[in-house]
Amino acid sequence: MHGLRISALAVAAQLASMPAQAAEMDAEFAVRWDPRQGGPATPQDTLRELRLKSGKPRHFEVRYFEFTPPADVPPGFEPILRKRISGGEAELTFKLRGDAPLPAEPTLKRWACPLGATQDRKDEVDISFLSASRVWTAHARSCSVESHDLQLQPPAALQARPKGCGSSMTRLTSGRLKIEQWQLADGTTLLEASRPGRHSEASMRDFERKVLEPLLALRVQPLQRSKSATGGDCAR
Repeated sequence: MHGLRISALAVAAQLASMPAQAAEMDAEFAVRWDPRQGGPATPQDTLRELRLKSGKPRHFEVRYFEFTPPADVPPGFEPILRKRISGGEAELTFKLRGDAPLPAEPTLKRWACPLGATQDRKDEVDISFLSASRVWTAHARSCSVESHDLQLQPPAALQARPKGCGSSMTRLTSGRLKIEQWQLADGTTLLEASRPGRHSEASMRDFERKVLEPLLALRVQPLQRSKSATGGDCAR
């Protein structure tokens, strides 16, 4: 799994010492678990245990690709290509993920998205909790293209080849909190609780207090792998 595993206290210390501009990046905080090991078994159970209400569930079909990476992928970054279908809409996403911050150039605005011209792009820091005291930190840049054409395919230059398995995902939301249930190709189930925020100590502590600690009290055993690594790990 790409990313840097360090203690949550170390992350907090780093965030506290960062210049204000650097600490204002977007972040996503997450914890994942296998319900066979403990914890709520469904998104509905999770929100009920957290005493939160949600809207209607959304259902997605998800597939990852093998492909020829663009020549300008920064050293140390893993390129990821994913397609999701929900209702009558398809979405392609290209993502770069690595241990270190992205190079200063190109900036997000100047970056040439391999999927073509799109304004749907973002830089963020992914912070996944592996336990009450350890986190996995990764830096990511992504862009997405949406279409009502469910046959939407990656650009020919990527020479994309669908991996030989797919996953389905159901998502419930309560405010900014997302609870996802992934049904993987091997028959196993993965759940994830995630919430966006700022890359700051205050945001991390808020996620710990309102999401992580209540889930640990429900006997959730955090997993050690990312969704991309788990969902995309299959034979061609």
